Amino acid sequence: MKKKGTVITIIVMLLVAAGIVAGYFFISAKKNKENYEGGKRTEVDTLLEKNLENNYPLTSREVVKFYSRILKCYYNEALTDEQVGELLDQMRGLFDEEFLAENPRDSHLEELKEEIADFAARSCTITSYQVQDNRNIVTWKDEEKEYARVIVSYTQYLQKDRKYLKVYEEFILRKDDAGKWKILGWYLTDEDAMK
Repeated sequence: MKKKGTVITIIVMLLVAAGIVAGYFFISAKKNKENYEGGKRTEVDTLLEKNLENNYPLTSREVVKFYSRILKCYYNEALTDEQVGELLDQMRGLFDEEFLAENPRDSHLEELKEEIADFAARSCTITSYQVQDNRNIVTWKDEEKEYARVIVSYTQYLQKDRKYLKVYEEFILRKDDAGKWKILGWYLTDEDAMK
């Protein structure tokens, strides 16, 4: 009789455990579905979910690509103020300490909101970007620090004028003490720099 009671207790405990596990997966699936737009994962979701502490881009090119993905979202997506701020925090994770010191988050956020509003007022979007090939990226050392120069072309579509415009930017990156490439700054350049 005792053996039968023990077996029943074990079966009941297994059923309760299975119910708890099933409930966990049901709630997780429902929460994940709420995080997706129409059941699809958005680029904004993907960018915000990236953990830069544990999964930082390995090369200077990959850092600029991640930056450019965020930039494209700023000018192409209908973002909430919260999303703009969260994307800015992700972007600031790519910047060198020197850049961050000269650009406090609050003023950086205000400038960014003005740029987004300017793009929207001009009905301008970034349709694509192209990051320079690894073989063309210039690297050098100065005072024991490693630097890299990465060129990107951004294709903008001006809806009012119905024309495309290419903008070239040159990024300067520096490796930090942990060996991560960080963006020091960037400036406009021309098509020849891409070669």
